Amino acid sequence: MNRNWHRPKHADTTKLVWSKTMSVGNRIIDAEHEKILSLVNKVEHAIRIKETDALFKIFTQFEETVATHFNNQARIAEAIDHPFEEHHQEHQYVLAEFKAIKTELLSQNGKWSESAAEYYYYFLSEWATTHICMDDMKLKAKLETYPYDFIPHGTH
Repeated sequence: MNRNWHRPKHADTTKLVWSKTMSVGNRIIDAEHEKILSLVNKVEHAIRIKETDALFKIFTQFEETVATHFNNQARIAEAIDHPFEEHHQEHQYVLAEFKAIKTELLSQNGKWSESAAEYYYYFLSEWATTHICMDDMKLKAKLETYPYDFIPHGTH
């Protein structure tokens, strides 16, 4: 990871909010995306206030939510016959990065710098918005040919 990224000190973080324009045409995926954005906001808040215990709990919830989302998304992609190998590889990379961020921040026990906080929030928010608004939009054309509440077998 390049941890040299820095946002000017006067820059405010903007809360991530899911909107209908982010819909990929599936209730499960859309709900998970909304939850992921909310959790990114909670991670950012815990990093900013340097609350290690809260950060651990939120990161654990974040990892579980993202892992469930990735599994559901893979099942849905398979069910609608959408190629998914490249997307799957991105998922594996992102899960490894999340674990590295969590390990690094927790090892610092609330003693991370403001620029580190900015970097981690930037990484998570950029990943989340790119994942939802670009990567997952590739599923939309096919998903819109199915009912909005389409749930393939084995999806949570």
